[in-house]
Amino acid sequence: MELLNVSNLSSNPLLLSLILLLYHFIWLKLAKGRNLNLPPSPPKLPIIGNIHQLGKLPHRSLRDLSNKYGSLLLLRLGSNPTLLVSSVDMTREIVKSHDIVFSNRPRTTAVNHLFCESKGMVFAPYSEYWRH
Repeated sequence: MELLNVSNLSSNPLLLSLILLLYHFIWLKLAKGRNLNLPPSPPKLPIIGNIHQLGKLPHRSLRDLSNKYGSLLLLRLGSNPTLLVSSVDMTREIVKSHDIVFSNRPRTTAVNHLFCESKGMVFAPYSEYWRH
């Protein structure tokens, strides 16, 4: 009897969901094993991240989260990690010491196709080309 035959998986949704659930828990265990020095973060949902915590007035929700977790906060907005800095002194320090890292723009396939390989002023990565 072949337990992991592809036809068995497609015909038995319970077995497929069990395998996916085991894979998910193993992946989470491996991800927690990595020691990343990340700022505090509120609990998030699997797909939407922290979007559900923003509410009707996002600026007030972000203020409340900042009061609860500190002036440096990691949020997941969908699948994008977002760093929230709510302190003037910390913002000044980040801009002073890590300006080049935070001034780059994300490179995506859509931007490359629509905007001539990211050569426009808005989507160009920080480099000599962008400065000229």
